[in-house]
Amino acid sequence: MTIRHRPKVRRWHEETSQGEAWCYQVRCSCGEEFDEHYTKRLAESDKARHLMDVAPPVSERCRDPKKHRTQSHDYCPVCANQLCLPGFEGLEATG
Repeated sequence: MTIRHRPKVRRWHEETSQGEAWCYQVRCSCGEEFDEHYTKRLAESDKARHLMDVAPPVSERCRDPKKHRTQSHDYCPVCANQLCLPGFEGLEATG
């Protein structure tokens, strides 16, 4: 069973020397937590970097996430185990 990664950006108020500020942090369902940031953009980049780091090879990712009910960055058992059509063996799988 593979781990499904669902990182979420969470925010809260934090007291600073200059008053209150929003603080953002990414936490993933796999248990990984990232640094706290005062800008949402930096937290979103942590989220994108995590999804790129844990994504399976392109050939194993889902090519039709809506129909297969998966995320585009998840391993898809339907798409990963498909055989090449005759005559297309030399082509790389693209996502």
